[in-house]
Amino acid sequence: MDDEPGKPLPEPEGQRFRGFRTEFGRAVADGGTAGLSSALGRYARDATLGATVGPRRFGAAYTSGATLGQTLANIGAGGTGQGPSGVDFSSLIGQPVNVAAQEIARALAPENIDADHITVAIQEAITEVLPEAGVFDPSLLTPDALVQIMVEFFSRILFIEITSAAGDAWNHAPDATHATQTEADLLELIRVVVDKHFGPRVAQGLAGATRQEFRALERAAMDEVWREWESYP
Repeated sequence: MDDEPGKPLPEPEGQRFRGFRTEFGRAVADGGTAGLSSALGRYARDATLGATVGPRRFGAAYTSGATLGQTLANIGAGGTGQGPSGVDFSSLIGQPVNVAAQEIARALAPENIDADHITVAIQEAITEVLPEAGVFDPSLLTPDALVQIMVEFFSRILFIEITSAAGDAWNHAPDATHATQTEADLLELIRVVVDKHFGPRVAQGLAGATRQEFRALERAAMDEVWREWESYP
């Protein structure tokens, strides 16, 4: 969903994904993170038309992310989550973490074409950060854990988007093991940059920002991610 729907988009170039997919295919074939970094540079500069355009793609994620952060902060402070989200999540306390994550993801996902990606990202972010074998306990939602969940949420959003954009470049993997390792390496590269730029801004948003202020902080962080990727050779 476009974060600036009233602002015209530049005319996309017909072959804008070509350079990104070529670099990504090489990285999949050869292994290592240097090729993936180059692919991220081509993704930011060419495939998404740069930092003034690329971050616009994630409007739904900014909205859902702000609601997710404020909802979990409310639950962690002893609330039910109903204030920020409109949904009472108190019945999830004591449930397995994966069950709680699934229900929160379903409730907070938007009703648009980004719903599936956002549902997956919320669910995976919560289960990645909270103890997998434990139960959903508000005391686990510390300020540090909340920031980690939000960083993981946006890391997963970007991972889903980028791996989808890679298209047939995945076919260059010599076997399933290489493909799996490439996925792990790519997610970690994304996570490091997202943590660098989103971590401080999310912490600021969780300290009492309004929903719109939180969205603005997320968008500013995504702009910074794009500018860093654009600098990659």
